[in-house]
Amino acid sequence: AKLFAARLNDSNGKPQLLSAWQGQPLLLNFWATWCPPCREEMPALQRLAKRWQARGLTVITVAVADNPRQVSDTLEKLNVQLPVIHDPEQQIIQRWGVSFVPTTLILDARQRIRLRGQGAIDWDAASIDRQLQALFN
Repeated sequence: AKLFAARLNDSNGKPQLLSAWQGQPLLLNFWATWCPPCREEMPALQRLAKRWQARGLTVITVAVADNPRQVSDTLEKLNVQLPVIHDPEQQIIQRWGVSFVPTTLILDARQRIRLRGQGAIDWDAASIDRQLQALFN
């Protein structure tokens, strides 16, 4: 899959290959700085990442058709330290069949899509934790 060859920068700006996470459940959030609902859900997504880190879920954001500098500025302003993959040519978004932002895909350890959410999601909601629990137990 194109995604797993993609390079991403972690919150320290270090490039990493996504293949490092093969065999682990992933939450992929497709977003853009020019999308208000995307920006709104970021702090809650950060909190979800912290809550679920110990349980092995990795949260990765995919910045779609965006300016890398604006992406890092926006995340800094929001105090969000999630890994970012830049998808300037929208190759990754097409590969995963995503047509608009924000869209979130939750993949199991075999990288199969188990949940798909479109639009901004309240990541602090108890129902989200229950759905993830059911998925990863």
